[in-house]
Amino acid sequence: MSAEFAEVLPETQLQELMARIGTRFALANALPSSDTAAGLQDAMNQLWRGLDWGYVQLEQSADGLEITHHYSPLAAAFGQGHMEWATGFLQGAYQQWFEMAGAAGLEVRITQSGDAWGSAGFLLSPAA
Repeated sequence: MSAEFAEVLPETQLQELMARIGTRFALANALPSSDTAAGLQDAMNQLWRGLDWGYVQLEQSADGLEITHHYSPLAAAFGQGHMEWATGFLQGAYQQWFEMAGAAGLEVRITQSGDAWGSAGFLLSPAA
C-alpha cells in the first residue's frame, strides 16, 4: 500500500495526508484535560499503550517542547523507506492534542523522521 501511495503522490502531499489522518485520530480520541505537560504526557501514554503504539516523552528545551515518540508501528506498517511521510500521522495527532489543550499558535514540527524502531522526534514551538 505504501509503495502505491508513494508512486501516485509526492512525499510532501503524503506527509500532509498522514497529518490529516493523525488529526482525525486525535479528534476521535480526545484526551482528558490537564494543566501540566506531565499530565498531558500521562494521558497520551495511556492511550498509546492501550493501542500498543509505544509511548511518548515530553521534555522542555530552550527551543520549545520536545516530543519523542518511541516504538510506533509506522515503520512496520509502511516500511522504513516511507517514514519521511508516514511520521506525519504522529505530527497531526500531537498537533491536534496540543491545540485541544490550549496551545493555539504553536506548531508541531518533525525534527526526526521515524527510525526502524518507530521512534520519531518533534518540536512544539511558535508557528513560523
